Amino acid sequence: MDKLVFQIIIGILIVFAIVLASLFYYQKRVIRQYEQVNMQLERINDMKIGQQFEKVDQLSVTGDSQEQLKKLKREFQEKVDPQKKKLTDQLKAMKALIHTSKFLTLSSKLNDLSTAIQELSDQYLQIKSALHHLEELHRAHKQAIDQIKQRYRHFHHVLDEKSFEYGDSVKALNKRLNDLEQQYEQFTKLSQSGDYDAAQQVLTDLKKENQRLADLINQVPKLYKPLIAEFPTQLDELTSGYQQLTSQNYRFTTDNIPGKIDQLRQLCRENLEQINRLELDGVENANKDIADQIDDLYATMQSEIDAQPQVKHLMGVLGEFITHAAKQNTELTTELDRLSINYTLNNHEVETARSLNEQIINIKKEYEDDQEAIRDHTAIYSQVLVRQTKNDQSLTEIEKQQAKINDEVAKLQGDQQRAEQMLQKYSTRLRTTRRQVERLNLPGLPKDYLNYFFGVSDEIKRLADELRKYKVNMDEVTKQLIIVESDLETLGEKTSDIHDSVELTERLQQYANRFSDNQKIVAAAAKSQEEFNKFNYTASLETIATALEEVEPGSYKRIEDSYYHEKQ
Repeated sequence: MDKLVFQIIIGILIVFAIVLASLFYYQKRVIRQYEQVNMQLERINDMKIGQQFEKVDQLSVTGDSQEQLKKLKREFQEKVDPQKKKLTDQLKAMKALIHTSKFLTLSSKLNDLSTAIQELSDQYLQIKSALHHLEELHRAHKQAIDQIKQRYRHFHHVLDEKSFEYGDSVKALNKRLNDLEQQYEQFTKLSQSGDYDAAQQVLTDLKKENQRLADLINQVPKLYKPLIAEFPTQLDELTSGYQQLTSQNYRFTTDNIPGKIDQLRQLCRENLEQINRLELDGVENANKDIADQIDDLYATMQSEIDAQPQVKHLMGVLGEFITHAAKQNTELTTELDRLSINYTLNNHEVETARSLNEQIINIKKEYEDDQEAIRDHTAIYSQVLVRQTKNDQSLTEIEKQQAKINDEVAKLQGDQQRAEQMLQKYSTRLRTTRRQVERLNLPGLPKDYLNYFFGVSDEIKRLADELRKYKVNMDEVTKQLIIVESDLETLGEKTSDIHDSVELTERLQQYANRFSDNQKIVAAAAKSQEEFNKFNYTASLETIATALEEVEPGSYKRIEDSYYHEKQ
């Protein structure tokens, strides 16, 4: 019984200890939560909004900025600051309860208080940001006043000291600068009076207009200079050059150059007027177009100056070139007429020579027309140079074609003589082949061999007939030479095959006599002789060779090697 009571007491003590530990842990948690909320309030106090209000009050703001500041003060004094005091008192009250039995109810209240303080912090930050904005406007406006003043002083200096770079546009630029200075005075008054919002609106517009003026001051000299210092001088030079060159009988590819120069002068005047009105859009492109047209006129005149000495030289040598080419073509035509009597000309030589003659006539006509234009002082040298340079190249090509045709037809007689020599050679080779076959004393020759032999003989006769014609076609002769050469080679091979087959057959027949007691050899020898008598010499050789190889392997190869060795 005592033991049971003891156990119960121990259990109660353990439960009590756990409860105490839990309460202690929870109290510590509430203390940490309180400290975090207190830190939130301290961060709000650190913002020192009151001091910031005092700084802004010293700026003596007016107008919209003053109304904004009053609104911020009202909101701070009537809502935000009282709320901070209220939340501070609530936090103090909660702090007093942490070490009492009521601390168990504080956690949710501290959470609610933290949320309220965070909302208060956001309100503080908004007010702080608005006050900072007013301070920044004050600093920015003060800085802008000095910067703009310096900038206007620089603008005046540039427009006064370098007015020659702006021409009449300096009046419009000064007027625009005066207008901006009036806006600047308005901005300065608003800023110094403390109406920062109204001043900011003026400043925004003023900055844009200042930049536009700066761009104009920077751009005008670049556009003005060529219109005053470059283009007029160049146009005067072009006018003088044109008058001088026309007095020296030059003519140009461009029509009415004086009229084009006048048009360019007018464009220069229009661009200047546009600059004086400060309407710069398109002026840069218009200036570039004027410069390009001036360059084109210079190039037009210079091309005639450069072409004139070249034309004089070319016209001097081209006359002789035309005469020489015409003479060569006449000689070539005469030679072709002579050769066409005895030879067929297959490569359109006569037609080509006729075409070359027509080209020479056309070139001569252009040459004479240009000569007349030069004498009459109506020639445009650059165009003459292009035409006659092309004609010079054409004449060079014509002479190359003339030389090529001349070389080709000059070989005809030599080619004919060589063909006749080859004919004699082929006839001799055919007769030699015939004698070689006759010396074999054969009972006859295979039909296909005879057909081939007589076919080659007929080809040689056709070649001879072609060469004996009154008008020889050397292209046809060349074809016949190639055919006969190839067929004679083949005939020689066929003749060698017959000769070798006959000689080997005879040797194998003699060797077969050693096997007179072998019926297979005897039968093969008889069959071989039968094929031989039918002029089938290859079949005759194969029959006896096959039988001997079966009886005595290697015998045919040995006899064949011996034969070819002796033949060499």
